[in-house]
Amino acid sequence: MAPVQIGSDGQLVPIGGPIVSGPQPPPPGTPATQGVRLSLLIEFLLQRTYHEITLLAELLPRKTDMERKIEIVQFASRTRQLFVRLLALVKWASNAGKVEKCAMISSFLDQQAILFVDTADRLASLARDALVHARLPSFAIPFAIDVLTTGSYPRLPTCIRDKIIPPDPITKAEKQTTLNQLSQILRHRLVTTDLPPQLANLTVANGRVKFRVDGEFEATLTVMGDDPDIPWRLLKLEILVEDKETGDGRALVHSLQVNFIHELVQARLCADEKPLQDMYNCLHSFCLSLQLEVLHSQTLMLIRERWGDLVQVERYLPAKFLTLAVWNQQVLGRKTGTASVHKVTIKIDESDGSKPLQISHDPPLPACDSKLMERAMKIDHLSVEKLLIDSVHARSNQKLQELKAILKASNPSDTSFIETALPTLVIPILEPCGRSECLHIFVDLHSGMFQPMLYGLDQSMLDEIEKTINDDMKRITSWLQQLKFWLGEQRCRQSVKHLPTMCTDILHLSNSASHPVGSLSRHKLFIKLTRLPQYYIVVEMLDVPGSPTELQYKYSFLSVSQLEGEDGPLCAQLFLHFKANLEQLVQDTTGRGARPGTKRKIISADQMELEPKKPKRSGEMCAFNKELAHLVAMCDTNMPFIGLRTELSNMEIPNQGVQVEGDGCSHAIRLLKIPPCKGVGEETRRALERSLLDCTIRLQGRNNRTWVAELVLANCPLNSTHTKEQASTRHVYLTYENPLSEPVGGRKVVEMFLNDWNAISQLYQCVLNFSHTLPEMPSYLSLFSEVRLYNYRKLVLCYGTTKGSSVTIQWNSSSQRFHLALGTVGPNSGCSNCHNIILHQLQEMFNKSPTVMQLLQVLSDTQAPLNAINKLPTVPMLGLTQRTNTAYQCFSILPQSPTHIRLAFRNMYCIDIYCRSRGVVAIRDGAYSLFDNTKIVEGFYPAPGLKTFLNMFVDSNQDARRRSVTEDDNPPSPVGVDMMDSLMNQLQPQPQPQPIRGGAGGVYPPLTSPPAHYHTNVTPSPSMMPTQSPGTIHASGSPSGALRAPSPFGPTPSPSSLCIAMGQTSFASPHGALDPSSPYAMVSPSHRGQWPGSPQVSGPSPGARIHGMSPGNPSLHSPIPDPHSPRAGTSSQVMPSSMPPPRKLPQRPWAASIPTILTHNALHVLLLPSPTPCLVPGLAGSYLCSPLERFLGSVIMRRHLQRIIQQEPNLSIVNSNEPGVIMFKTEVLKCRVALNPKNYQTLQLKVTPENAGPWSQEELQVLEKFFETRVAGPPFKYNTLNAFTKLLGAPTNILRDCVRIMKLELFPDQAAQLKWNVQFCLTIPPSAPPIAPPGTIAVVLKSKMLFFLQLTQRIPVPQEPVSIIVPIVYDMATGLTQQADIPRQPSSSGAAALMVSNILKRFNELHPARQGECTIFASVHELMANLTLPPGGRQ
Repeated sequence: MAPVQIGSDGQLVPIGGPIVSGPQPPPPGTPATQGVRLSLLIEFLLQRTYHEITLLAELLPRKTDMERKIEIVQFASRTRQLFVRLLALVKWASNAGKVEKCAMISSFLDQQAILFVDTADRLASLARDALVHARLPSFAIPFAIDVLTTGSYPRLPTCIRDKIIPPDPITKAEKQTTLNQLSQILRHRLVTTDLPPQLANLTVANGRVKFRVDGEFEATLTVMGDDPDIPWRLLKLEILVEDKETGDGRALVHSLQVNFIHELVQARLCADEKPLQDMYNCLHSFCLSLQLEVLHSQTLMLIRERWGDLVQVERYLPAKFLTLAVWNQQVLGRKTGTASVHKVTIKIDESDGSKPLQISHDPPLPACDSKLMERAMKIDHLSVEKLLIDSVHARSNQKLQELKAILKASNPSDTSFIETALPTLVIPILEPCGRSECLHIFVDLHSGMFQPMLYGLDQSMLDEIEKTINDDMKRITSWLQQLKFWLGEQRCRQSVKHLPTMCTDILHLSNSASHPVGSLSRHKLFIKLTRLPQYYIVVEMLDVPGSPTELQYKYSFLSVSQLEGEDGPLCAQLFLHFKANLEQLVQDTTGRGARPGTKRKIISADQMELEPKKPKRSGEMCAFNKELAHLVAMCDTNMPFIGLRTELSNMEIPNQGVQVEGDGCSHAIRLLKIPPCKGVGEETRRALERSLLDCTIRLQGRNNRTWVAELVLANCPLNSTHTKEQASTRHVYLTYENPLSEPVGGRKVVEMFLNDWNAISQLYQCVLNFSHTLPEMPSYLSLFSEVRLYNYRKLVLCYGTTKGSSVTIQWNSSSQRFHLALGTVGPNSGCSNCHNIILHQLQEMFNKSPTVMQLLQVLSDTQAPLNAINKLPTVPMLGLTQRTNTAYQCFSILPQSPTHIRLAFRNMYCIDIYCRSRGVVAIRDGAYSLFDNTKIVEGFYPAPGLKTFLNMFVDSNQDARRRSVTEDDNPPSPVGVDMMDSLMNQLQPQPQPQPIRGGAGGVYPPLTSPPAHYHTNVTPSPSMMPTQSPGTIHASGSPSGALRAPSPFGPTPSPSSLCIAMGQTSFASPHGALDPSSPYAMVSPSHRGQWPGSPQVSGPSPGARIHGMSPGNPSLHSPIPDPHSPRAGTSSQVMPSSMPPPRKLPQRPWAASIPTILTHNALHVLLLPSPTPCLVPGLAGSYLCSPLERFLGSVIMRRHLQRIIQQEPNLSIVNSNEPGVIMFKTEVLKCRVALNPKNYQTLQLKVTPENAGPWSQEELQVLEKFFETRVAGPPFKYNTLNAFTKLLGAPTNILRDCVRIMKLELFPDQAAQLKWNVQFCLTIPPSAPPIAPPGTIAVVLKSKMLFFLQLTQRIPVPQEPVSIIVPIVYDMATGLTQQADIPRQPSSSGAAALMVSNILKRFNELHPARQGECTIFASVHELMANLTLPPGGRQ
């Protein structure tokens, strides 16, 4: 197929051009053009068509409808023609091969013929033209003989040698001799020739003479011989005219021009009689013209770039002159001097062409300064800008001289001067005047205008001054007077800039018309003291007669008041003038003005006298107004004290006024007496007044907003262990930050000081009462606590065996209450204080009865119990109930009062713990109401067996008065807890209440004394004695000891809101209210009904007729252990196991409502996590919990079991007469579930077969142990128990196999040949296949049985064992045991599951199930014996 190509017109043509009629060979030497493949051509056409279609799609939407149609038709026509040509080319290409071959043959033959013809033509031309005259030379025989015989060519022509080899050069000596002779000839020639004086600068050297005319040219000449007629020869010509401003460093004359001038000068040298003179005239004329041209070009650039219209070219004639105009009045638009235009003319002197450029000025320059005149008349620098500047510089000096003459006429003592470096007139405004304070008047060199400049002056005023003095120079004197007052004001502003002030020219006052402040002079300044916004210092500025450059200052003091609130107008009040002789009143705080330590008033509202100032030092700035700065600083320092003294006087607080302290550099106010505080007893007031030695108020800090009140106190009632509090006197510093919105020294500061004094008084009252009770403090409290810090503002007490806990007592002025803060110190710092859970209750108790001794007693009684309570788990747990995703809190600690802690276990059971003195606590079931034991508190359930369980922890070694069994047979009445109070009410008379004023000024409850015939075995309580003890210093109904009334330590809701009464009964103390060491007061029966929620007793209860028989008196239940006795604390962690078996008490629902007395050690054992007793360590679970949690968890599991039995169809309940025992049965087994009677901490299962069956005693024991350790044990989950009951309801053969698996779990050592340990999963573990949420029941019994096993690999080496979860399905119909087919996660153990399935399948194939036989255990045993995981664990 013949190759084709696209022509320049877009047509398809064959290679070599369009086809013609005859074959045309290509021109010779032309390379063949490469063709294009047809497939590539088709692809190009398609791409071009697609490209055009794309362009049409983008461009057509923007055109009109008609244009779109035209474009589409043109595209279709153009594309159609192109493809028609392509079609024709394709049809033609099928037969183009033969034509192409013929064309190639014909072209080759034509090329060959052309070569033949060209060869013949060349040969003929050579024969006719070149060979006709061709001859052979004669043979050079002599030359050949020379070469062959001698080896040289001596017959070579000498012309060749002369043209190739140069002659030898002359020597340096000859050269130097020649040049010296030539220099002598030149000197002789110069002497004998008429030489122009301008060419006197010449140099003769090396046979040359060099003439140099600076700024014009440099010519080098010589002569070619010693004949006088020989003309001068110009060797070198250099033009020295330079344009350093606009030439950019390039030559001003072109090299061709230089050559032309060179030839011209050389011609003159050869033809003229005076060649050197003619040479100078020619070159000098050219250089002057060139300089004038340079100046003209500089002027044009100056106009274009910098000066603009300020300079104009009046006229320019090349090689003649240049006239420039500056300070043109028409251009500037205002008058600048006497002449309207100032001209500068630069010209060439026509009379004497040898002179340089001449400068002339119109009008002529004044003869003011010879140096300025000289500079303005020269142009040797060849800079038109410098020439203009020198010219206007001289004229500016003239203008400033005229202005200075005007100033001298108005002020003969004028000290202004002119600076010539930059035309400036410096005018002092206010004497003495620094350089920066002078008015500088410049003359603009471009425009000739006056330009004033003064540092700090507003630009608008400067513009106005400039316009005025340019229009009329005589008006400058009025401006100087205005600037004098402005500068005086600026000096005042700068003098007080570093002080806390704010300056203003105008102060709008509502009464300015009638007040003296309205008659002040026009030039004044109001200086506001920002710290004292009601005070101003007014500065008046007055003229000094006869001294135009001096000012007189007059200072006044102004006080204002605000009308109509904060945004109202100001009203002037006090207006006083300071003394006029401030210059002579030199302040000297250490001199004769006052002796150190003497008292004197600084300033008062009646007379604003100032203290003398220090003498003026030499070298001080003249702009600094020392008198004003002293006045402002003095007022800013003293006026806060004046304001504070005024506020103290308004509040009737006696003081000594403002006093100067030390060397006179500080001030202070001493208070003579501080007003008494409300709510503080008279005794406290007198004691505090006696101990207060001094009270001084000072200002501190540079901002004068910080007040410091120093209190000096003696006779501190408490001795602390702090090292800084061992002196006889104590210094207390109270700091107050004055609010920004309040004036310094205002009422707010006094109120804050009185609030702090009230806080000191309130705390001092508590401390004083505490100091009175210290001699009566029990010894154990003295060892328990110590006073760590008392600085009159807070009291820090450290307590505990190591004094590692602390309580801080402070009075909060904002809430008017005491605030307690708990912490840890010493080695325990960083730990939490155990009393933090009852902090709110402690704070409420202390605010109702602020007795430190009582607080220490409560802290002592509650520290050990709270330490034990804090160890209880409070973290929420999942999976405890049927709702596995709901978290339940194990223990909730709910403080009810400082001594009453409620424990809620899983929101079902409630335990009340009452902390009592002498190291014991009282514990009862909080689900029973305190007012009626037959009623249950809503939201809680009674814990059966709680009384029996708690009695196991009673210290039997000190149980000397154990109640008999018959005492529990008589149920107490609902109000039996008040029996002792009723008995006391019958035995003692009711005296009238007599309020007694104590040391703290409070009203105390009536003090009663017991009758003579009172019970002889009972020691009277201190609360019933006439003497005051720490326990009696609180109001009636104090919650410190008795539990009869609701706790007043916090808000006391009703029993219906708390679901339990927060009442107090006499059983709260081991001896009731008769404990001689208890600080808790006995509540009088007459005041019992004062507390909300307290039951009203109409008469004595039945138990009240029998002395000592009240069930509310726990002193009859158990003994009171003495914490200081040798036998105290004998109970320990092993106490439950070492105790004798408890006595059997009758099970009654109200038994647990009677409190049980336990020692702190016993409570510690009860609440501290410990191993489960009576269990082999290997059988106990990993969950460690306290005995109380195990008991309550077992009770919950027993409650769950009752509900599960009712829901399970395979289980049926069996009635039982035994309390706390659940009996049920399956088809073949009878089950009995009850608490372990030995410790009540585990739930035990007793299984008995219905009839003699396949069950062995060992299997039954395994089932019982599994229930006790794995089902009903910690963490006591409902679903675990439910899954176990489902197993109990399974067929016998299945249950027996499950029991055998349980045996492998409980006793793994009995099967040593197995590779795996097994664990029966009653709930779905988290790592199990995702069949159900974790925690769901893992046992399903229908036609098939599904359960889960966890296999743990036995590894002898110490490394982490591998565990897998195996879901197993047992088909009861076929007897096959296999792995459950559960979809697994991609990351789960796929390899292990596959191996388990293979082992179970192989076992089923080798041991097919027989009828009635269960294969679960056999399959699991096979799995445990033969399963081997590949390396890599579960993968």
